[in-house]
Amino acid sequence: MHSVEEALEAVRKAASKIRPEVRVLPLEDAFGRVLVSDVEMDHDMPPFDRATMDGFALRVADAEPGATLDVAGVIAAGDAPGFELPEGAAARIMTGAPVPPDADFVVPFEWTTHTDDTVTIDEMHPGPNIAKRGSLRQADEVVGDVGQPLTAAAIGALAAAGAAEVEVAVRPRVAILGTGSELVSIDEVPGPGSIRNSNAYSLGAQVTRVGGAPLDLGFATDDEERLRGKVHQGLAGDVLLLSGGVSQGDFDLVPKVLAEEGVKEIFHRWAVQPGGPLWFGAKGDTLVFGLPGNPAATFVGFELLVVPAIRAYLGLPVRSRPTVRARYTGRMGGPAKRRRFRPVALSTDDAGQLVADPLVWRGSGDPFVFTSADGLVVLPENTEPAEGEPVLEVIPVSDASWLWGRA
Repeated sequence: MHSVEEALEAVRKAASKIRPEVRVLPLEDAFGRVLVSDVEMDHDMPPFDRATMDGFALRVADAEPGATLDVAGVIAAGDAPGFELPEGAAARIMTGAPVPPDADFVVPFEWTTHTDDTVTIDEMHPGPNIAKRGSLRQADEVVGDVGQPLTAAAIGALAAAGAAEVEVAVRPRVAILGTGSELVSIDEVPGPGSIRNSNAYSLGAQVTRVGGAPLDLGFATDDEERLRGKVHQGLAGDVLLLSGGVSQGDFDLVPKVLAEEGVKEIFHRWAVQPGGPLWFGAKGDTLVFGLPGNPAATFVGFELLVVPAIRAYLGLPVRSRPTVRARYTGRMGGPAKRRRFRPVALSTDDAGQLVADPLVWRGSGDPFVFTSADGLVVLPENTEPAEGEPVLEVIPVSDASWLWGRA
């Protein structure tokens, strides 16, 4: 039985040969993608010395409190640079406008008494309230590097750099297949012994959130021929996710069918609760995960192992999920041989410390508990119950930072 670290290393090793497919997209269509080539500035930013306040541009030597200067003109945002500032004069200037070459300070309006023709300096404070040319970025400087997730902020930065098109990784195609004769579609009312195929929808949403393109293959009954046909179809994708059929029951047919389809088993079972009977293998560049059928177990397996695998197809490093530390208010329980992950709600106490409160845990068959979860608290293996409220690692799962960083 693999530990969490061993399982992640197995995924990393299997994914190490994967190289992302590349596509050139218009910048407006690239949100949520990942850059596969650097993007450089096409000009200095700002392209001129730029006023950062509404006020008066002048020489700081002329700006002693009490001094009165003639107003030589008005410079608005969008005016061309080149206004010549006479000796001992000031120019009325707006935020974003080009500062005259001889001016080295912008005095905000509120520090002055002024008319249309003159300005008197009432007070001075540190400045200079000027953004110098190239102070943000210089021409040819990299502003978007390989592996950059294209968030809203990154899209804005690349637009400022003039990147009308960008090279990005193609979204990996992730086929999703439910297994089990008990499954029915969501538009059916489950009869005795049946449940709706909810995993297809949660997995599809999780795949989309982390940058993949989900393909719902529906579900297959516990019939080898039908399952084999669906598996064969799913192996045409980059990743195949199956839910259910990977334990040791009489009708858990997934490992057998995968082997018959040429999928090499890398490991089966890991020391995790919920979701111990997870299966992982590969056929060529297609990675295959046999996730447990219970919704909570499926959710945990995806977050811990499938997300790192999808990162590989996006050209990102395969690594474990980042964690935060929080004071856990629940019960640790006795020593366990498996690492346990439990849903928690996060908040801060009066001292600003992060607090993880356990949610009501009704077992791995509960499809509702994660709707209120902010994270998964990690209860380590072989740990004695702690007195008080221990500080533990928590994996955030409710944030929208779908790639959780590049490194």
